[in-house]
Amino acid sequence: MLAIKALKSFCDLYYGSNNKVDWILVGSVASLLQGAEMDPNDIDIYTKDQDDVLRLSTILAKHSKENPSDLPMHDPKWMSSIAEPFFTQSFPSGFTWTKGKWEIDSFQLEVVQISNSAGIPDSISGDGIWEGGKYIWEYFKEVEFANYRIPVVPLEIQLESNLRRNREDRAKSIISAMKKHGFDRELLEKSLSIKHKKIINDLL
Repeated sequence: MLAIKALKSFCDLYYGSNNKVDWILVGSVASLLQGAEMDPNDIDIYTKDQDDVLRLSTILAKHSKENPSDLPMHDPKWMSSIAEPFFTQSFPSGFTWTKGKWEIDSFQLEVVQISNSAGIPDSISGDGIWEGGKYIWEYFKEVEFANYRIPVVPLEIQLESNLRRNREDRAKSIISAMKKHGFDRELLEKSLSIKHKKIINDLL
């Protein structure tokens, strides 16, 4: 699978650099590594601070394009270059992120730091934990991968995020993995919104 090969290449670069960056693997690849059946389109990595995007862009420099893209930075086909390794974008809502995009082993990898979530619900009591919010840094877990231990967002938190986005296919896959491999009931209670607890408690 291209996603696994690309993630291995990223880990080789990162852990071989001896740099310390606060990052977490999120999205479908994180689900895949925790036993959920997924067909990822890209690798999604979140960093805690904006400076961490810069640090990872330096580590990933060998995969940066030699010349800046002619496309606007918000274009889905824009890719990081040596001169422009990342960009910061703000939306009308106030939501602001800093993002870099690379292609590793023919597979896309994105590094993102969210500096303003624009009020997206993120709570351990009521609204549920958001996969891009502050609580992921407290509740992340580590999984074994290619002789490394890498940080991932737990399935319990990913379940809430996918239910919010009405991604029923991914939610079902996550639930199946949790049933098969077990889950943290306490974290699940914190992760789910009141609305989704009523749905999930009947399934798990």
